[in-house]
Amino acid sequence: MKHKVSAALVSLATLVSMTACSIDVREHDSRGKADVEIKSVVGNVSVHTDTTAKDTGLPVYPGAQVLRDEDDEPGSADVAVGNSLFGMKVVAAKFQSSDDQDRVLAFYRNEMKAFGPVTECRGDVDFRGRDGTEPVCREKQFERDTQLVAGTEANQRIVSVKPRGTGSEFALVHLQLRKPT
Repeated sequence: MKHKVSAALVSLATLVSMTACSIDVREHDSRGKADVEIKSVVGNVSVHTDTTAKDTGLPVYPGAQVLRDEDDEPGSADVAVGNSLFGMKVVAAKFQSSDDQDRVLAFYRNEMKAFGPVTECRGDVDFRGRDGTEPVCREKQFERDTQLVAGTEANQRIVSVKPRGTGSEFALVHLQLRKPT
């Protein structure tokens, strides 16, 4: 994982160095995990890997555990990209549970009501309407993941749940968009 991060940082540093920028990399533990802040005249990028479910605004399903990747890293991040005209921030955390997909979905259907009507979809969700408040599901045949979406296009919470053995795995996401006015 450290090699992947290092290669990505070198590539990104080379790309943005041509645009008069500053790069700040701070390691925050002994395993080499790092936060990255890149500021340039074109825009800013920040990546933080010490994210928790609380940062998504959603609770963790009771008894669930953090889902780790093949390098034993938690599958979570807080990524922000933007400039004075637009911006996007994504906070995501992945978990696993011994409970099946239906039980996890039932829990989050209820929890997400705090953010508005919940759209359930086995496929992709798009937002329609002038103000981006009408979520519309585009079903995909044979899709195993079920998405729950609440909020508006500019400020949405997403829970994606899929089977994992006899249990399930799920991702909690908070997506914020700032579009040009």
